[in-house]
Amino acid sequence: MGYELGNLAAHIHWVLAKPAVPGWEDIRQNVSGHTFYYIYSGKGVFRCEEGDREVEAGTVVYLWPGLPLYMKSSEAYPLRMTMLLFDCASLRRSVEGWEVPEPISRLRLPFLMTLQSERIRRIGALFREAERGWVPGDPVREARVKSLWYRLLPELHEAAEEGDIKRSEQDMAATLRRFKEQLDTGFAAELRITELCEQTGFSPVYLRRAFAAQYGCSPKEYLGQLRNEHAVRRLRFTGDPVGDIARACGYSDVYQFSKAFKKRNGVSPTDYRLRAEEPRPAASTQTSAAPSS
Repeated sequence: MGYELGNLAAHIHWVLAKPAVPGWEDIRQNVSGHTFYYIYSGKGVFRCEEGDREVEAGTVVYLWPGLPLYMKSSEAYPLRMTMLLFDCASLRRSVEGWEVPEPISRLRLPFLMTLQSERIRRIGALFREAERGWVPGDPVREARVKSLWYRLLPELHEAAEEGDIKRSEQDMAATLRRFKEQLDTGFAAELRITELCEQTGFSPVYLRRAFAAQYGCSPKEYLGQLRNEHAVRRLRFTGDPVGDIARACGYSDVYQFSKAFKKRNGVSPTDYRLRAEEPRPAASTQTSAAPSS
């Protein structure tokens, strides 16, 4: 679901220091909440649905509810990290009062974020302070750690949105190809671009920028162009009713289709079809009379 950072409410379940022990292995025990890991030093491997991913110092790992994880630390360079386990919900207030909190199933954050130097300092400091300040059962200490969570979350969202994610160009290119294929083959469905972006593991803002750089337009604009191209051909080469063409090209109703079509083509779908059917004037076969001698 969508959310605004200012509307989020959190409950911190646990903050745990994972010491640097060579070669340790572990699995994610609690999959019902959200988890952050911040890696201060060392190297290791995290295995989840995306496969094996190498991790190192300066990396934030985000685990959403339901995601299984296997972790293994390097023998030579053991991982040292902090775990923060929490729940969060969107809590809005209207003129009538507080609305019912809506649990957040997944934050707009990727599985892995390898941070840039300046963010390493700020985000690492917040995790260290949370680790030092956490005392379970102490409401004052828990409130202080929760205040750190509220400072941490905007930093992580900004890091994701600004593209502080170090993935190889090959990974990014493959992700863009798969994403474009979803648009190419699913254009007739009621697609939500933001949800498709989030499924890639990249933030929507970061993926939009990468898509625009690769294909010259945003995913939303590309989808609009693609639907228009399909509509143009159906209007020209079939006798399908306009309502059927609208649905076949991914529009919820004729009004939405007509409005989008006219904006792109300057005429309504019906007028476009009529113009396409108009016979072209035949070329003139008359010749000038030969001059009399």
